[in-house]
Amino acid sequence: MIEAQNAFTFEIDDEEIAVKEMLDQLDLEKLKSHSLGILAGYPEFLNTGILQNLCKALPFDVIGCTTIASAAAGELGEIMLSLLVLTSDEVIFSAGVTSSLSEEQDGPIEEAYKKAREGGKGKPVMALVFVPYIISLGGEAIVESFNRISEGIPLFGTVAIDASNNPRKNETIFNGECSKDRLAFVLLFGDLHPSFFTASIPEEKIQKKRGVITKSYKNVIMEVNNMPILSYLKDLGLQRESGTWETSSFPFIIDYNDGTKPVARSIYVITKEGYAACGGYMPENATISIGDIGYVDIVRTAADALEGILKKDTGSVLLLFACLTRYLALDANTTAEMEKVRECIGQQKKYQFCYSGGEICPVQTEKGELINRFHNCTFTACLI
Repeated sequence: MIEAQNAFTFEIDDEEIAVKEMLDQLDLEKLKSHSLGILAGYPEFLNTGILQNLCKALPFDVIGCTTIASAAAGELGEIMLSLLVLTSDEVIFSAGVTSSLSEEQDGPIEEAYKKAREGGKGKPVMALVFVPYIISLGGEAIVESFNRISEGIPLFGTVAIDASNNPRKNETIFNGECSKDRLAFVLLFGDLHPSFFTASIPEEKIQKKRGVITKSYKNVIMEVNNMPILSYLKDLGLQRESGTWETSSFPFIIDYNDGTKPVARSIYVITKEGYAACGGYMPENATISIGDIGYVDIVRTAADALEGILKKDTGSVLLLFACLTRYLALDANTTAEMEKVRECIGQQKKYQFCYSGGEICPVQTEKGELINRFHNCTFTACLI
């Protein structure tokens, strides 16, 4: 069994007040044998000493990342630092952090994973992962590497983001140290039965016209239907010659044709070659279509997902990550999805919600098997 505590602060200027405020919300005497802290915070909290001194004051490992907005304990906001503490006598939390992933992924991930495994017993049940925003890789390359090295244990997590979508401020967190290119993670061992949920673009908001990816490399699309990607977008009435796409523009919907649900992908940038670099892999022969999502769809899909989640009685804690695209599509009412989360969950479970630059959540095959998958434009949940 896992128990949880929440703490938060909106105080960004006074380090001493902010740390005390968060510690006062915790009852550290009620911690079990094993504990872990998960932080989500506006990037400016990294520059004031608040995050670093909070981590020093806590008697357990703390991991997390930057975000543009978060919610916990019935509170929500953009300039907010939220903490979720997990504690258990039965479940072991073994945290780790890689060295830089900018040049190589497999070696640093394997080394950190092996070290973290030594802190548990047997094979991990799952991992929580906080992924750096490295645009040249896309988040899925890192997830793929971790998936292979961990032999396919379920992965749930997020890609670090910031308010300006500036990679220099997208950072992961490990015990008060922040990084632009390192993966922070925790392995969970023991008697644990997590459940995973996703909600993305409503079926009626996906165009019926389909294409096939005919040339790509990892997260980069070169051709669809044997046409250059920009020509394909132009035929659909969607075109941008260069630069970074607004992430709220439109998502691609990708069907891997493997029996799993289609997933959404955002365009991160149009390269100088005229290719579309996306948040996740865009494999050749996958079917591609265009989706659209607005305010009503976002609030409704979040509510529908939570209705299904809260019917389950297999867990006491909810971790929730939703894409930056959803936040931007809310226009002026940027807190609407967080407010719906607060309304739906109420006092039923402890939770932490934050916005994401890419969501990592397993999906289920027709045979009921879990496959780790990278998402964009998606509301994801893990019940533990």
